[in-house]
Amino acid sequence: MKNLYEFNLILRGSRDGFTSENFHEICDNKFRTITVIKVKDSNEILGGYNPIEWKTEFCFGHSKDSFIFSFINKDDYILSRVQNEKQAINNYSRYGPSFGNGDLVIYGDSEHSFENYVNYCKKLSYEKQIRPSAEKFSIEDYEVFQIKKFSFNNNIHEIISVMTTTTKNGIWRN
Repeated sequence: MKNLYEFNLILRGSRDGFTSENFHEICDNKFRTITVIKVKDSNEILGGYNPIEWKTEFCFGHSKDSFIFSFINKDDYILSRVQNEKQAINNYSRYGPSFGNGDLVIYGDSEHSFENYVNYCKKLSYEKQIRPSAEKFSIEDYEVFQIKKFSFNNNIHEIISVMTTTTKNGIWRN
């Protein structure tokens, strides 16, 4: 089977840092990115797809194609598509990769890195809640990939399968 996806790892928290400054320095102006987040002290993976560019300035990015997801294993996942297209992506200098108006927010400034318990998920701009609670959580590691080649039909199962074989040394390791 021909690989329909090609991913380029552009940021790994454990390698590049866990602050919003690091995120924006590396990821601003990058299009078609997938963010994958390993929740600390759990098997939980969270993430999202951003088809538009990341920005430092405080603004919402508009998109009808963005989605967020969560899973504990690659066969049992929650996929949540954007409902409020005008609030698909949450750009802010103190945020890392963040989706919706609070649906998946990764917060970190000079006093708080993403590793601290200041990140959260609520159901506001996307169709489903991707975590069982809105409690704040900490990040063990996270990665941002730019999609270089794809045949895109929002099939998250295919994307997860390809990424787990692509990034064995990253947060996907067992």
